[in-house]
Amino acid sequence: MYRQKKNGLEAPVEYTASDSIVYLAGSNTAYLYGSTNVKYENMDLKSEKVYMSLDSNLVHATGIADSLEAKGLSGTPVFQMGNDTYENDTIAFNFKTKKGLINNVYTQQEDGFLTSEVAKRNDNGEIFLQHGRYTTCDEEHPDFYIALSRAKVRPGKDVVFGPAYL
Repeated sequence: MYRQKKNGLEAPVEYTASDSIVYLAGSNTAYLYGSTNVKYENMDLKSEKVYMSLDSNLVHATGIADSLEAKGLSGTPVFQMGNDTYENDTIAFNFKTKKGLINNVYTQQEDGFLTSEVAKRNDNGEIFLQHGRYTTCDEEHPDFYIALSRAKVRPGKDVVFGPAYL
């Protein structure tokens, strides 16, 4: 008996861009420029620049270089999945597996704020942080925080972390 292989995504991917969309049929990739928006099921991604590989179900988003901004980037990605929102410098996300890799992430969890240099998101929404900070101060450069070498965030439940420093 042959098992039918399930290919493709469960729902359509909707995407828009204010500047331009370049589609390369040979490699089945799309490049979106200028105030882009990519939606898939309960995921919403807004960024200035997006690259999508339609064969492998990958989306990669980043901002554009801007010398006037403090971070050196403008139009950085804002990733929303369900009730959770993540602001970051770059993100790579797989539509099918719902896994992602995020650089320089900033997110609010309950009454606190988490930042991290590198974060990975698994398929059940858990986030694994490396070189993170937790604070209740909403400033870009908080006066106080707990420095986390590693942490695991289960949104809506808890945060578990390894060595921490005040």
